[in-house]
Amino acid sequence: MAVVPKHNDVGSRYDPSQDLTAEQLHRFGQVAGKAQERRKERSDKGLLSSRDREYVSKRQALKDAAFKPIVRPKKDQRNTVRYAVWMLVVMIGSLWLMYMTR
Repeated sequence: MAVVPKHNDVGSRYDPSQDLTAEQLHRFGQVAGKAQERRKERSDKGLLSSRDREYVSKRQALKDAAFKPIVRPKKDQRNTVRYAVWMLVVMIGSLWLMYMTR
């Protein structure tokens, strides 16, 4: 592990005088809301730009790849999860029966 000298500078602190005013925040919120509405209208009408269409197609491809099953179940084999659950039920029932008849 490297040894570094202790930091002597205090760093920049939050200065509320440099923050946005209430009017600026309100205006920013209005503009952002209108932009979101325009994007939604464009996507509903199918008027997406080529960059947006490319982004949507890449996102859809990534989503499809993420949700693709890694191990495909075979149709001719038993459902292993159902089998394991029933085995647990039988074992618990057997243990209950063994302790109650004692």
